[in-house]
Amino acid sequence: MWLHSFKGNSMKTWNEVVEKFLKKDFPESKTAEGKAAISSFHQFPDESLSEALERFRGLLRKTPTHDFSELIQLNIFIDGLRTQSKQLLNALAGGKIKMKTPEEAMDLIENMAASHIAILRDRAHIPTKKSLLELTRYVVDTEQIAI
Repeated sequence: MWLHSFKGNSMKTWNEVVEKFLKKDFPESKTAEGKAAISSFHQFPDESLSEALERFRGLLRKTPTHDFSELIQLNIFIDGLRTQSKQLLNALAGGKIKMKTPEEAMDLIENMAASHIAILRDRAHIPTKKSLLELTRYVVDTEQIAI
């Protein structure tokens, strides 16, 4: 009904239809709110990388008018990860993951998120005693990691 409410030839391209639709359903206030949520993304303490990635993608889908380039999206996501997740990604990247091309970095992130390795559920360490040094051993099956 919305599309048929326009005069016959007022929109000539698909991009014009999309632009008018987005302006109608995503006013600037809604876009600003969505952009703020995307920009302030951070991985929750008990959240796996795959859960964080899915939640971040949900924020992007919720605000299709965010106008963040793929590189900016990638940087926001990586910057919002917990230190342990970033360190693991950097190790898998053989250096800083941000030094990879956006495509290479996303491939690494998606492969790591798709793996069901216990290390992805790394948790914030809260020692039970101040004088006790607790070491956690992570076992990684290298055959399960697709790089």
